[in-house]
Amino acid sequence: MSNQVVSFDYVLTAKGGHVVDASVKGKPLVFISGLGQIIPGLEAILLEMAPAQKKTVTIEAKEAYGLHNDTLIYKVDRSKLPNPQVKIGDMFEVGEGGQFFPVTITAINGDEITLDGNHPLAGEDLTFAVEMVAKRPATADEVIHGHVHGAGGCHH
Repeated sequence: MSNQVVSFDYVLTAKGGHVVDASVKGKPLVFISGLGQIIPGLEAILLEMAPAQKKTVTIEAKEAYGLHNDTLIYKVDRSKLPNPQVKIGDMFEVGEGGQFFPVTITAINGDEITLDGNHPLAGEDLTFAVEMVAKRPATADEVIHGHVHGAGGCHH
């Protein structure tokens, strides 16, 4: 069921029940289904739910942010970084032309910097406590623009 505007509240927990993210009370997360705007495993569950329904689900890593990929970890010389003053945990984008992707610094050994292009939650099963707020068909303009429009139409 693609092209549905889905609004939901959630609390996301990872290993050990650590809360990673949550929607703000009264401000649900809103997306258009079928456009790859949220992780596939969660989207499939939400499309089956009715408004006001609550559910707690665990999404396996492969249906969340994917499995951890060792080929996305590599070492570079500090001089190749946009800012040589870095610390473990810093994130920035790398690439060239129109192809950029985020990386995280995971180790520093002198001038040798280890970058990890995996999503920080790659390889983890994620648990979502969700409550469906609303669902409706997306308008043609919303689908074309790739985002939900507010009251009165598109404001960008």
